[in-house]
Amino acid sequence: MSAFPETSATLLVKLAAQVTGEDEANWMRFADLYVPAMRDFARGHGDPSQADDVVQEVLARLVAVFRGNRFQVRDGVGNFRAYLATMIRNELYAAFRKEQARGGGRTVPLDEADLVDSGESVTAALDLEWAAARHRAAVEHALTKTLLSKQNREIYRAYVLE
Repeated sequence: MSAFPETSATLLVKLAAQVTGEDEANWMRFADLYVPAMRDFARGHGDPSQADDVVQEVLARLVAVFRGNRFQVRDGVGNFRAYLATMIRNELYAAFRKEQARGGGRTVPLDEADLVDSGESVTAALDLEWAAARHRAAVEHALTKTLLSKQNREIYRAYVLE
């Protein structure tokens, strides 16, 4: 199983640079690399039906962050995954609060890792979650590109993911 996409400092710098003519291609590359895992991560930490909306909001915020020059690539790129996970969790909490304000009865699962940042253990757990999310997204992507029967897809999915 491969880890969550290796964060490319070069890609992050290109996103921040906003070079005319390359900006759209850089964001498309970012989306290809990250959106499936972001969606899977959001589904695993909140209401699965809101995952697409959460990812869309996070992408909009990322664009604002990069265009506003509020993200600096320093200290390596490992903390970008934590930054992204925090953005996803924050958006999930915002969606939960909106739902509660409207009188919805949904709940958001919380665990200690969501409430307390205990350093390396949280980072290690986050890396494992990203790896699992990326693996599931890769399997689903591969299944959409193959000419398997529905039954064979389900067998493959059960064998590889479960």
